[in-house]
Amino acid sequence: MTRPHPDHTQTAQRGLLIGLILLLLSGCATQTTPLSPAPHATEPNAALWHWQLQARTALSHGNERQTANLDWQQQGPDYQLRLFGPFGQGAAYLSGAPFLVTLTLSDGEQHQAATPEQLLTRELNWPLPLSNLVYWVRGLPAPGPYRRLEDQQIEQDGWQIRWSRFSQQGDWQLPGLIDLHNPPLSIRMAIHTWQPGRQQMTEEPNP
Repeated sequence: MTRPHPDHTQTAQRGLLIGLILLLLSGCATQTTPLSPAPHATEPNAALWHWQLQARTALSHGNERQTANLDWQQQGPDYQLRLFGPFGQGAAYLSGAPFLVTLTLSDGEQHQAATPEQLLTRELNWPLPLSNLVYWVRGLPAPGPYRRLEDQQIEQDGWQIRWSRFSQQGDWQLPGLIDLHNPPLSIRMAIHTWQPGRQQMTEEPNP
């Protein structure tokens, strides 16, 4: 059995890390009450545009798999995401505002583009609808056509999105587990902390 060349493995892992932070375009833990929402019960979440969340994420691409912890702050059109592996390894930082997205890797290397889609297409040649996740994470379909498969599952832009583990967070019913599939890509996002509401953006870390 031939082992993969170390450079190849490192490149693949780095590519998955970039893909995960871009595909995923954070307080105190809140008490949750499990719910089973009725169809379209999450529609009021369309008004939620300020939050902080922490989650465990996993991205699979063929035989390659990358897992990481996610810290996501969304304040209107502006967002900050931190992604880091066990013991802080493989950290990446994504900050975005209209028409400017900056990705900073742990070694200080930076990449910029007008949209996260442009970054992912340029760096990994994956032309995917990344901006949709700002809707999908709230249990909503993104703007545009979609097909409802079940009460908590839709198909949109080639992706199947399934929500589960809903909980009451203040005025909102928010998912705790999101599964996204578009072979050969698969993403699982297990959210363990939701904090809706306005939060002060943290400063960008130094490289």
